Amino acid sequence: MRFHWIYILLLFYVLASACTKTANTAEVKQSPAPVAAAQNVDHELEQRLKTISDGSQGTVGLSVVHIESGKTVSINGSSQLPLYSVYKLPLAVTVLKDVEEKRLRLDQKIHVTPQNVVQGTTANSALWQKPVDYTVEQLLEFSISRSDNTSSDKLVELVGGPLQVTERMRSLGFQNLDIHISSGEFAKTRQNPNTGSADDLVQLLVQLHRGKILQPDQVNLLRGFMQRATTGLHRLRGDLPRGTVVADKTGSGEADAVTKVAKVTNDVGIITLPRGRGHLAMAVLVNGSK
Repeated sequence: MRFHWIYILLLFYVLASACTKTANTAEVKQSPAPVAAAQNVDHELEQRLKTISDGSQGTVGLSVVHIESGKTVSINGSSQLPLYSVYKLPLAVTVLKDVEEKRLRLDQKIHVTPQNVVQGTTANSALWQKPVDYTVEQLLEFSISRSDNTSSDKLVELVGGPLQVTERMRSLGFQNLDIHISSGEFAKTRQNPNTGSADDLVQLLVQLHRGKILQPDQVNLLRGFMQRATTGLHRLRGDLPRGTVVADKTGSGEADAVTKVAKVTNDVGIITLPRGRGHLAMAVLVNGSK
C-alpha cells in the first residue's frame, strides 16, 4: 500500500474544495453550478480513493475531515481494524484526562527497572538499561514521540489497565475504539490486537483540536509530542511538502516473512495546511496490504 498517492489526493481534495468554496461563495445563491462542481470533485475523489484502497490487496479504513469546514471523506471508515501503536493516542488522552481529574500528576515520578522492559526498538530499549525514575510527562513523550512500549505499558498500569482506556473512550463518545491488551501482553502472543475505526480516530483528533476533550495546556502538550514523532517518516510526513506541520501517531505490524511488507501500516494525525487553509485530520489504517 503506497501512502504517497492517498495523501496527495486528500490534500488536493481539501485545497480544491476550499478554493471552490472561497471563489464561489457569492455565486452559490444565484447558481447551482458551484455546488454541482464541488459534488463532482467529492465523487471523483471518493472513487479514486476507493480504487487505491482496493489495489492494496488488503483491508483499508480511511477517514479525513477538514476541521474548519467539517467536510469529510470516509472509505470503509467504520470498520474496526488493528491499531498496533496507534492505540497509544487514546492511551495518552486517557492519561491526560486523569491528570485533569487529579488522579495523576505530570510531574509524578515513576520507577522503571530493566525487568519492566517491553520488546521494542534497540534505541528505545536503551532507555531502560538500568533502574530509572521518569515523570508521567516524560513517559507520555516517549510513548508518543518514540512509540516506546515500556513507557506505554507503565502508563497503561497507571490508568488502571487497558480496559480503562476503552471505558474512557466510551465516555467521550467513541464506540469503536477497543483497547484490551497492553504492548507487553500482545508481544507474547501477537494475537487479538487492539482495534479501532478510522472514523472514530479522526473524530478523536477533531475533538482534540477543537478543545472538546482536553484543556488547552494538555492539548498543546500532546500536539507537541505528536509533532516531534520520530516514527513513520516515510508515511504521512514523507509525502508532504518540506516544512509542513504534521502531528501524528503511527502503528506498524510485523513484516510478512516472504514479502517483507508490514502486515499493518497505520498513520493518524493532523496536517496544518498552507496559507491559512485550515487543518486536515486523517486516519489511514491498512491491514494485510501486499
